[in-house]
Amino acid sequence: MKEKVSMVDIANELGISKVSVSKALSDREGVSDELREKVKQVATRLGYRFNNSARSLKTDRQYNIGILISEKFIMDKEAYYFYVSGEIIRKLDEYHISGIMEIITEFQEIHALPPRCYNERKVDGLIVLGQLQCEYLQMIESLEMPAVFFDFYVKNAKIDSIVADNFFSGYTLTNLLISKGHKSIAYVGSIMATSSIQDRYLGYYKALIENQIPLCHDFVIEDRDDHGRLIPIQLPSELPTAFVCNCDQVAYSLIQELKRRGKRVPQDCSVVGFDNSLYSTLTDPQITTVDHNIEKMRSEEHTSELQSTNTI
Repeated sequence: MKEKVSMVDIANELGISKVSVSKALSDREGVSDELREKVKQVATRLGYRFNNSARSLKTDRQYNIGILISEKFIMDKEAYYFYVSGEIIRKLDEYHISGIMEIITEFQEIHALPPRCYNERKVDGLIVLGQLQCEYLQMIESLEMPAVFFDFYVKNAKIDSIVADNFFSGYTLTNLLISKGHKSIAYVGSIMATSSIQDRYLGYYKALIENQIPLCHDFVIEDRDDHGRLIPIQLPSELPTAFVCNCDQVAYSLIQELKRRGKRVPQDCSVVGFDNSLYSTLTDPQITTVDHNIEKMRSEEHTSELQSTNTI
């Protein structure tokens, strides 16, 4: 059995003192950033067990990040934000930081109650996945704790946001349908629900304008209630030939409804979505979708890509 790796082992590997190793691992002053990173890399390679509890006592930091998700976004086990949170936790682990996922209930959201991980002083910062009510986001901003919004942004917010180019993606996806000869195209998504849904709609609308296709208001189809929860899709009496859905889950539900009506996809109606989630693979044929590539969103070289052009 492999013996426990100690700071001495790391020091011997690098030819430095145990004191320097201790300072690097506890993020204290006295070593350069370059040496600090090298020590942590060697520690990880050798299998050194980081003692975050001890580090917390010395630095007054918890080495935990809270990941907040509204319960309305996780009604099913294949929810998009479960995948996103997994990628975030995997990235945090590379820095020897833990991610604590907390589900924000409807009651908490309505009454703007701080997350438990904050109240119990368990985290050093917060990541909010998916847009919550304005009052709740204003409360997050008032906590005076480092925070970031993911997949949405809010007007005049002082908190940074990480978002894909939803406008251009909606524009590109709609132009793809138009290039296939479609002139009657609907958008499925409640445009007041989130900034991402709204930006995708605006990209869709710009493509219609540029191609001199009039916007039919009956073809802007709601998919969520006032609380952001998904609702059954109510199709117009006259069906369009194509649908731009704001996410793959909605596209999947739409395809099931079209099949119940005896419509074939893509022969009778084309359907496209966003996210490249598991839902895009559950239909036959698979859904044409935009992959925002969560892994690449962690770097500066991020681009969105179209995947599986089967439902157009």
